[in-house]
Amino acid sequence: MDQVVRRVPASRFPRMLGDWRAGPGPLVRRLADALEKAVRDGRLPVGVQLPAERLLADELGLARGTVAASYQILRAGQLIVTRTGSGSTVCLPPRLHDRLSPWASDRGEEGRDGAPLDLTVAEPAAPLAELLRAVREATDALPATLLGEAPGGARRSALHTGVAALYSAHGPATHDGHLLLTSGADAALSLLCAAYLKPGSRVVLDSPTYPGALALFREAGARTISQPLTPTGWDIPALDRTLTASRPALTYLIADFHNPTGLLMDEEGRTELRRRLSRHDTLVVFDETMRDLDLREDSVPPSRVTGRAGDRNIVYVGSLSKSLWPGLRVGWIRAHPDIIRRLTALPLAAALAPSPFDRLVAARLLEHRESVVARRRGRLRQQRDYVAARLAALRWCRFQVPQGGLSLWLELLDADARQLADQAASLGLALTPGFRFSPDGTLDRYLRLPFTLPPEALGTAVDRLTEAHAALRNTT
Repeated sequence: MDQVVRRVPASRFPRMLGDWRAGPGPLVRRLADALEKAVRDGRLPVGVQLPAERLLADELGLARGTVAASYQILRAGQLIVTRTGSGSTVCLPPRLHDRLSPWASDRGEEGRDGAPLDLTVAEPAAPLAELLRAVREATDALPATLLGEAPGGARRSALHTGVAALYSAHGPATHDGHLLLTSGADAALSLLCAAYLKPGSRVVLDSPTYPGALALFREAGARTISQPLTPTGWDIPALDRTLTASRPALTYLIADFHNPTGLLMDEEGRTELRRRLSRHDTLVVFDETMRDLDLREDSVPPSRVTGRAGDRNIVYVGSLSKSLWPGLRVGWIRAHPDIIRRLTALPLAAALAPSPFDRLVAARLLEHRESVVARRRGRLRQQRDYVAARLAALRWCRFQVPQGGLSLWLELLDADARQLADQAASLGLALTPGFRFSPDGTLDRYLRLPFTLPPEALGTAVDRLTEAHAALRNTT
């Protein structure tokens, strides 16, 4: 069958591009930037054929040479490919096919010439080739899935089987009755809050910790009780004393490549935690969102902590957002079947379930998990080491090299993180100060620095951070 060539008529471009002539710079560059922006936000889909240079020049009131030069800029940036007799077709550069950060987060040639850099988000971009293949396969399977779909999406699916296999491979043994699928890890935490918390309930959690969990606990009216981490990890005896004194309804821990510090609870600590948890009635929630992002060399997956009577008071929350792609909105709760039945009975459970299509895509993408995660670990390790080497030369901060995850937790020795973040913002660098990760609003001398951007962007970020620190010191 002949392939259908999709074309965008030249007559659509004046409206599509809007007021592209406004702004500084040569007309050729402005037109190229406008066309690139149209590709980035989806107005010009990948695979469509652009109008011939003469047709677009006539429609925009330009000389043909201006359009030709703009097309050449796009060709050099690998945003279009031109073949003799076939015209110019929109594409994505190969460097964007398996990124660690969204394209928009480091545009402007990785922050060059003052373009803003956003280090407030630590999220991976989609593994493009695997995702597109999974979407095509899911589209083919969707009609049959919808015909057999139970009310509320309760029917067990290939995704249940895939997630259960991940747990069974490294313990504990898991079957469908242990799992409840959700539309992300935050949705899983929302369900747990609805089932186990009421206004005034106590929640014990690390400090620092994941801000999304903090927001959900506060929204539920819970009283958060922080257990500070040490520079090297968890003080298990101190946590035990806090649990004894506060008797919390829920305890929230990130033992695997902690967010935001990247710390990993060692096996000795896990053994000690297992023993001490047997004394407490609290529901212990382990957030495993970062578990796949192990940046240690030749490592084996860390063991999971189980508690009294097997795992009746232990819940694991996971998702595909950090290891594969946050756009899927697929997560889960792994717990004892009694807990799963309690959560499934909540009216909120159906509302927080992933869509049938997301489940289909996730199940197929999960088949490529090992190869995708292996590539990401390699790049993350290189980028972590690069930014760590740059920061190690600065005498006004210190840090522990994270063993995994997506970010580095930077301690400032002579500056306030809020003031430094404000100063950095004026230089085009967006940062998240430490108080946002604190249950009690402290941690004013810490910054979270994701290392998901390319090395060029990370280098620019460290340069701007250094400049911001110097400017702040000169004003105090």
